[in-house]
Amino acid sequence: MDTTDLGFPIWLRINHFINLFCIFFLMRSGLQILADHPKLYWDDHCRPGSEWVKFGKKKMPTNRLFTSMDEAEDVSPVFAIPGGHHNLGAGRNWHFLIVPLWVLNGLSYVGLLFATGQWRRLIPTSWSVIPEAWQSALTFASLHAPPQSSFDPYDSLQQLVYAAVVFVLAPFMIATGLAQSPALIARYPWYARLFGGRQGARSLHFIGLLLMVGYVLIHLTMVILVHFPRDVERMFTMFGSPGTSSAAAFALSTAALLFVIGFHVAATVYTRRHPRGFQERATTIVEPLMRFFFGGLESHQRFDRSDVTAEHHVNGYPPENGDYRRQAETGFRDWRLRVSGLVDRPLELSLNDLKRMPKQEQTVRHNCIQGWTGIATWGGVRVQDLLHRCRPKPGAQWIVFHAFVQEEYAPDHYYEAFRLDEVQGPQTILAYEMNGRPLPSQHGAPCRLRLETKVGYKMVKYLRHIELVASLDQAGLGHGGYREDYQFYDKVASI
Repeated sequence: MDTTDLGFPIWLRINHFINLFCIFFLMRSGLQILADHPKLYWDDHCRPGSEWVKFGKKKMPTNRLFTSMDEAEDVSPVFAIPGGHHNLGAGRNWHFLIVPLWVLNGLSYVGLLFATGQWRRLIPTSWSVIPEAWQSALTFASLHAPPQSSFDPYDSLQQLVYAAVVFVLAPFMIATGLAQSPALIARYPWYARLFGGRQGARSLHFIGLLLMVGYVLIHLTMVILVHFPRDVERMFTMFGSPGTSSAAAFALSTAALLFVIGFHVAATVYTRRHPRGFQERATTIVEPLMRFFFGGLESHQRFDRSDVTAEHHVNGYPPENGDYRRQAETGFRDWRLRVSGLVDRPLELSLNDLKRMPKQEQTVRHNCIQGWTGIATWGGVRVQDLLHRCRPKPGAQWIVFHAFVQEEYAPDHYYEAFRLDEVQGPQTILAYEMNGRPLPSQHGAPCRLRLETKVGYKMVKYLRHIELVASLDQAGLGHGGYREDYQFYDKVASI
């Protein structure tokens, strides 16, 4: 096939439209995610002040405890979806709802490129493309456009840029996105190291976003300024024939763009007004995909003690109620962890009881849902050993971890639920030590859950009660935990 035969086939126009539809959702939901911890780092310790860039004007106090929730910024719904403050759950659901569509669209585009011989439109067949692209760049820099004959279907500069976006930038965004999955990088720690750690991947993902935004803006500008009627006729007609008139092409392209804008507006309004409805619909797709790709992974992390983070971030304030404070003052001598529900042998275990059980110690990375990380050595009891002792009944399907009442969650308390198979890994523990010392109050004393294949909000601190139940309906509002019930998060939390 000669390059003059390439044209703009209908499948290419459909792929182009779907990509346009997806990319703006990914950008807007990505901004919502970033706003909950608007700081970027190059190492996984995330020490205060070590960020290479931050957004917003908030300054954290130096004379009292603050949590990473205090660092979150508001973001306008004009730029983010759904916009507002602490709408991280909905932002994540939009991001992970659109990612599979974007990836499948990209795979179909690349597959059809090679199946139809259209690969020549992106992949150069001669080294002459480099000097020609340089000449094209100089022409554009002089505020002129290359001659019409250069666009067949693209000029050399366009060809190189489009090839870089399709074959380099898009895979780069997927690769750095995957490196932010706690489950994936817990099972394969080497993968995160390819990007300098999870924070390196997060920073590179953001830089990739900037490149994508820059590309989209320049691309749209060039479409408007260079050979506008012809480009609209050949590409933006979407479903029209290549010979569609300029007027009809303009009408079709305008309608397509208005559809995308209108859908974004409607999606934003719906998500803000009906957060529960959106959560329920989105997670019917998002959660099965998370379980399929990450559900069977176990943590194999083995950091060195020298890797421990000196200033580990905190999320959630310690309880201030009388019961917790009284127990803390006595070193939790009278604290008892109740294990009840669908078990053959209900338990009430003191801190000393837990310490007499076989101990698991692990130096691992904590991955907060907001984006920050920290490395610590945790010591405690495997949940699987506890389950062996209490003997779950056949009807037990879920295990629910309940915390002491914290004022920020009052009048309710914090709780999270898991399927029993999710807590069987050897690095899933009830931790009573951090870095060789009793668990500090800000990190969950006297005991907290550690489940290294999940993001941090699933790891309940200040534990007081574990309950085995047959259905999620028996846990809070029935969506999987406190954050799922009240902040509309997903309950799988593997990425």
